[in-house]
Amino acid sequence: MWLCRTLLCLGVIIGLPSVWETLAFSWNPDFQAPRLPLGPTHTNYHAFREFTLTMGVELVILYIVFQPLGHRIRPLWNVMLIAALGYYVGWWLPWPIFGYHAPNGLSQIDHFTATVVTLAGVFCARQQFSKTPMTRDEYTEQKPTKHTNI
Repeated sequence: MWLCRTLLCLGVIIGLPSVWETLAFSWNPDFQAPRLPLGPTHTNYHAFREFTLTMGVELVILYIVFQPLGHRIRPLWNVMLIAALGYYVGWWLPWPIFGYHAPNGLSQIDHFTATVVTLAGVFCARQQFSKTPMTRDEYTEQKPTKHTNI
């Protein structure tokens, strides 16, 4: 499980420059859309909203992967997968649909690496989430050994 957790933490860290750039658009007047009927700062609002949604998804993913053994059940892993796919699809789907993509090659590499590393961590963790929850007795009877993956 340490490998899965490490991959997920690394994926989040690798993506931080992109997250920071998104947050910086919140207060950047150059990111405004002066002719937008909803108001010129509406794009800044969306940048901040994307930042908070990103932080929410990343915290949910990390919260789930750091659950103790007795709490790791498959439906929780499904939530982690859905959150990760929903987040990273937003990085890649605009390209084939609208032609929108990261502004330069370095950003593309950052996005690609963060996506692959994070999703590898999610899929790595799958087997550590049981299909059925443990009972309280089973959980308390568990004695960590060098073979137990806690």
